[in-house]
Amino acid sequence: MKIIEEWLTERVENAPTSYHRHLPDMAALRIRMAWQKLKRQATEGDEVWAFQNPSNTWKKQGKLTGYALVREGKILQSVTVTNV
Repeated sequence: MKIIEEWLTERVENAPTSYHRHLPDMAALRIRMAWQKLKRQATEGDEVWAFQNPSNTWKKQGKLTGYALVREGKILQSVTVTNV
């Protein structure tokens, strides 16, 4: 799934722990590991952003949330953590 810049919702500085407390431990662990992998790939000036597709696309694509590695305003890589 291609993530577009308009889906970016907020810059994420810290590992996502409180965001996924409602999930089973293994699912929350996979999300943290995916976030850490993105963070390790970041170089100076890169940012990790949370994303969510707009509600008007949910019927066709489902509700997608996750994290994206952004460099100079362009998404380099992303990890989808929920696809409902």
